[in-house]
Amino acid sequence: MSNPAPHVLIVGGGAAGVTCALFLGRAGITSTVFDRGATLLKKGGIQNYPGSKPILGLAWLLEAQRQMRATEKATTESKQVLDVVSTGSDFVAKTEESEFHGDYVVLTGGQAEFDYANSLGLATTEGIQPYVPTNVVVDRWGESNVSRVYACGLLAGWPSQTVIVAGSGATVAHRIISLEKGEFWVDHDTPQDMPKPNPA
Repeated sequence: MSNPAPHVLIVGGGAAGVTCALFLGRAGITSTVFDRGATLLKKGGIQNYPGSKPILGLAWLLEAQRQMRATEKATTESKQVLDVVSTGSDFVAKTEESEFHGDYVVLTGGQAEFDYANSLGLATTEGIQPYVPTNVVVDRWGESNVSRVYACGLLAGWPSQTVIVAGSGATVAHRIISLEKGEFWVDHDTPQDMPKPNPA
């Protein structure tokens, strides 16, 4: 009898959270993304994302969300997570109306996400960003001191640059996928399925 497919709870719907869900979905792993709509992407522009023309942060986020939804593995909840706790067998994200269960937790974002991370007993350190007082201590793959709990983006000490925090979300997803598949996972598109480049 095979083990049931894992489910990932992703708290934060900015660049890190959406990218994490996108990578997980492409590997066939489901996730719930909790997006309270507070990402800084909605207030700025992006001019330093390699391979991309300057774009409004909101436009980038909407396209990233479209790609995430296209995997048909990620769902979005426009709810504030009030607490995240371990039951011993899985994790529960609590909102005002509901409880959501998952096998992994990925925390992204800033201070609001840290406030309830205390319930999980996460190791923390003084924040290295001037506007994020506390960071969760993670290893190179984003895993905290609590098994199956990860942090990425601002909460893990990454700078608030879209390309950087998106990469941190992808790194966490890669680790979870590799653990679940039992081998180092690589996601490649076949060239024939991709649009042809338009030379400048």
